[in-house]
This record gives sequence, structure tokens and C-alpha cells, in this order.
Amino acid sequence: AALPYLGSPRNSVRGPGYQRVNGSLFKTFNIWRESTTLQLRADYFNLLNTPAYGNPDANIGSGGGQITSARSLGQFTPDSRFWQFAGKINF
Repeated sequence: AALPYLGSPRNSVRGPGYQRVNGSLFKTFNIWRESTTLQLRADYFNLLNTPAYGNPDANIGSGGGQITSARSLGQFTPDSRFWQFAGKINF
């Protein structure tokens, strides 16, 4: 919490947010009578290819407040734009 007259607490620097736009498009076709269908789909991840910046340097001095690395989510780093296509037959 910010202290109104004394400034902010120590190491209270926050990093940039992280937004992703994911979704899918799909269409189902009847290919044999009513019981057999073909579904085509396209899934997309991080559609806007938003970079994942890491937290700024909290040290005072040269380089203070600079972002020098990508965000790390544990052992995973966020991926760039990715598309996936699939087809499925239901019978």
C-alpha cells in the first residue's frame, strides 16, 4: 500500500501487464447422411503477438527501472503467435 506522505514502500515497482488473445474458429459439415460429420477447426494463440516483458530493475542507480529480459512464468516463457489446424470425423 502506498503511504500518502512518506512515499511508496521499498521494492514496490510493478512490471508491465501481460495480455493474450486466444480463440478458435470451426465449421462442421455433414458428409454422409446425418450421422457422419467432418469438423474443420483453426485455433490461434497470442493472435496480436504481444511481447511479454519482464519486471523492471528495482535497484537505484544506472539501469534502475529498465526492463532487460522477457517474462518468465516458472519454467515456461510465453510463446509468440501460434496457429493450429485440425480436422475431425465423427461417426
